[in-house]
Amino acid sequence: MAAPAGEPFHRLARNAKFRWWRPVAGTALLVVIALFLTVAVLIAWEVVHRVVAGDFTVPEGNTLFPNTTEDLAAQLVMLGILTPAVLLVVWVVQRRPAWSVASVQNRLRLRWLALCCLPALGYLALSYVLSLVTDAIFPSADTDTSDSGSWVGLSAFLVSAVLILLLVPFQSAAEEFLFRGWLVQAVGSYGPAGDSAVKRILRSPWPALVISSAAFVSAHGYTGWAMADIFLFAMTAGWLAIRTGGLEAGIALHTMNNLFAFLLPAAMGQLDGWSNQGGAPWTLLVSDIPSLVFYAYAVLWLAKRRKIATVSG
Repeated sequence: MAAPAGEPFHRLARNAKFRWWRPVAGTALLVVIALFLTVAVLIAWEVVHRVVAGDFTVPEGNTLFPNTTEDLAAQLVMLGILTPAVLLVVWVVQRRPAWSVASVQNRLRLRWLALCCLPALGYLALSYVLSLVTDAIFPSADTDTSDSGSWVGLSAFLVSAVLILLLVPFQSAAEEFLFRGWLVQAVGSYGPAGDSAVKRILRSPWPALVISSAAFVSAHGYTGWAMADIFLFAMTAGWLAIRTGGLEAGIALHTMNNLFAFLLPAAMGQLDGWSNQGGAPWTLLVSDIPSLVFYAYAVLWLAKRRKIATVSG
């Protein structure tokens, strides 16, 4: 059962079938399904690896396979398969259209998603230029430029690049479906009717945005200023989901950001450190906040020009 007409994105789970226990049960079921799917993918991947390439010693830490490219591909797949899990839980537990987790039009608006990739490229370019400027003005003593890598050659780069281009969009979309889709709508469904200040706050998107963004940060291994930066990233993606009525803007931003984050190290022979998520200097915020503001403004301008639906029909 779809949500009533005129509901914003974060309230789409508040349909006639809503009960207080459905978001809780759905979240628990989603955790169980996610664990099952990731373990199943890991076991299947290891079996295929041993059949094709023979036995191997499992590396220590977060690494699953000795080959960096294979390890990255396996972990991207384990994240990417979370999207169908979210769709299933939305449909089975919350008794609403599965794709209502994607947008107010109960579908992923692919043309709008493709259009959002343009300002996402602008975000990357602006962020890169600003990072160069801030590093020049505020040089960090922690910055190690002694090993910046070098071009690995086309043949070595090609395999990694193809896998990254194929898998990163699904991994990025899955994280958006989970955090900005399921979690935002699960929290947003609890706001009761009424005119009191507390009830209006609970119906607003802010509790859902803060909780989902904090969960997004906790799912990563960043520290210090990098945690603040990724929190602002998550808040921007969530806020755009509310203002544009869907996940498309967040998926575009997330995908372009991750493609750059993986392709550049792959080209420079530094992909083996892809899973390192530590801290960052405060100058990261100086370069990233204006870039996020630019992206948000550009997306809202495009949404207004394209008359993108922002509430359920």
